[in-house]
Amino acid sequence: MHTLNRLVAQSRDQEIARAASHPSRLMEHDLRLARRHSRRRRDATTSAREPASAAPPAPARAGDLTSGARAVLPAVVAFAPLALMVGAAVDASDNRLAAWLSTWTIHGGAAQLITLDVVAQQSGWIAAATAGLLVQTRLSAYSTAMVADWRTAPLGLRLLAGVVLSDAPWALAQSRSTGRRGFYLGAGLALFLAWPVMVTVGTAVGDGVGGIAAAALVPALVLGCTVATQLRQRPVLAAAAAAALSAVVTVVASAGFALVCAAVVGIVAGLVVDRPRMRDRRVAS
Repeated sequence: MHTLNRLVAQSRDQEIARAASHPSRLMEHDLRLARRHSRRRRDATTSAREPASAAPPAPARAGDLTSGARAVLPAVVAFAPLALMVGAAVDASDNRLAAWLSTWTIHGGAAQLITLDVVAQQSGWIAAATAGLLVQTRLSAYSTAMVADWRTAPLGLRLLAGVVLSDAPWALAQSRSTGRRGFYLGAGLALFLAWPVMVTVGTAVGDGVGGIAAAALVPALVLGCTVATQLRQRPVLAAAAAAALSAVVTVVASAGFALVCAAVVGIVAGLVVDRPRMRDRRVAS
């Protein structure tokens, strides 16, 4: 250590001697030292002012997984009527296997029910896929809100979180202050596994469920509950009103065409109403 300090001191002395041999070099040497000192002082001040970075989210624990699975059980029971309706639609489908497999790929009762209904109306697979995707667009907002919690998670866990994403697990996890990852995965996996089971039961008793007159109201009620909580926002209210007007105008058209038209008109109306706020946000940024 003593030898190293002596070598550093000799190097510094040699640099000063070379700088002193010419006035301009001496000025450059002093300026370089001043800049170095100013940079160090600025870095020290900045680091002192910056708040301590938040600790990364804790990895999923078994206790959080169990808590999430228990918390989602009431939602599973509440979704049972809708699952039976989806099962009845699967049973009435021309291709039951494909309709049942869509239970795993769509993982959304309202979206799957609307997709099967559009297919049953012979409106084509493009209209059916468009209708299902439009219903599921709200999940993009959920995934954006989850970025902070899942940014540092392994890729496999992030993919799993996307697969099981739905309304109830996301809402339940947002109410947690700690252990969100494990809690969300527990709730999401429990619902992801329970949903196909309930749909399968609905497929087995499809005739009985389809014969209940009030069962036809279940899809509308589910969609209404999803939209009603967002109507306080002006863009959503404008989109809903425009879509309803479009549905009235296209009442004589096929179900698939009317649904796609209502979705497109609603999206355009929402974007038009939301344009001033988006412009203000760009200006502020």
